[in-house]
Amino acid sequence: IEWLFFICHTLIFLKLHKLIADFYEAEKITCLICHGTSLLLWTKLSDGTLLADGKTWTGFADSEENMINAMFGMTVNDYTIETEARKNPNTQFEVAGPLEPFAIRDGRLITAQQQHSSFLASQLVIEALSE
Repeated sequence: IEWLFFICHTLIFLKLHKLIADFYEAEKITCLICHGTSLLLWTKLSDGTLLADGKTWTGFADSEENMINAMFGMTVNDYTIETEARKNPNTQFEVAGPLEPFAIRDGRLITAQQQHSSFLASQLVIEALSE
């Protein structure tokens, strides 16, 4: 049964990556918030490049992951978005202080650091839709 869970889990993530890539390539405004931004670590466009390449973006910060880990007394995630994003030399990952509202717009891509950033992200979406 574990193999079935793994296969289903993998298929869901592959479909999410394709959904985000297709949405972005259709010239639509694409907004990801908090851990949803982890999709940018692996989402590839139709030309094989990562969607995040050449972009400035944000997501749940290592400092926030550390707070969550301390609260639960364990490591919650096997990887962190910030650490993985910084391994990609073709992208610029930025963060604010822990739990501070922070969002970035880079063209049609809008990202927000965590749930406290949702209002800022929505303002950037409205701005982009107004253009």
